Amino acid sequence: MKNKTTEIIDASFEVISSTSSSVGSSINEAGRAALDTGKTMGRNAGKMMATTAELVGDLNGDGKVDIEDAKIALAKAKQVASSMVDESAKLGKEVMKSDLVKDVAPYAAIGAAIAIPIPIIGPAIGAALGAGLGLYKNATKKK
Repeated sequence: MKNKTTEIIDASFEVISSTSSSVGSSINEAGRAALDTGKTMGRNAGKMMATTAELVGDLNGDGKVDIEDAKIALAKAKQVASSMVDESAKLGKEVMKSDLVKDVAPYAAIGAAIAIPIPIIGPAIGAALGAGLGLYKNATKKK
């Protein structure tokens, strides 16, 4: 009976040993596969980022981002800035034609001139006070 029990224990030990070895190999293989998959995904993500940067930055379509692309971007920036200046000038001219500005501007100039010799107030605050007075006059003016 003792021999039979020893045989059963030995057989069980062999099965457990073989099973744990198989499980260990499977885990090891799964880990390697996961690592390889991660590496591949990382490389593909890097390629995708480089391709995207090239598509966005390649303004002349030659397949690379270079000094010519920078020149194109600079020319476009100048064009946009010039357009902004033109629109601002048009808007400024329209504003200067308004009755409100015609009423407020002289008061602002007078306020600035009067406040020049006053040390604490100064011309900027004097102009603001004069503009406020001109605005008040405009608002209370009877039409």
